[in-house]
Amino acid sequence: MADIEEGHHYQITNAKAGTVLDLNGMDNYTIVGYTNKNGDNQKWEMQRSENGWYLKNVGTGAYLGFEGDPHEGTRLTAWADPCEWQIWKDEQDSSAYRLFIPNTTLNIDLSDHGNSKPGTPIGLWGKWEGRHQCWHFSEA
Repeated sequence: MADIEEGHHYQITNAKAGTVLDLNGMDNYTIVGYTNKNGDNQKWEMQRSENGWYLKNVGTGAYLGFEGDPHEGTRLTAWADPCEWQIWKDEQDSSAYRLFIPNTTLNIDLSDHGNSKPGTPIGLWGKWEGRHQCWHFSEA
């Protein structure tokens, strides 16, 4: 299991693009990759769940989740209710993590093969060796 600590706040940075997991400040709903501005909308509080973790946005109190049933291409969004994630160290790079829908191979993916353009959507995709599916956690 990941060495992430309960109750701590983290910025979550894409291993390929260097952009952070960002709750879009324009709509407080969509989740995108964005330049690090050190805003509270780019910080996530880690909360333990029964089988994994909840990620709560520091700025709004909304949880990282998605709309509808999970499948490849589902975009991440903010929700009032928690969504459970399993977090595992990447097999190729032990300094990076992957965030999965429990008991699936669907993990968080920075779209367009890790496009570093601010505002690039973040969604779910099946696990493969792409670095744009790997994330670094740094305490905020």
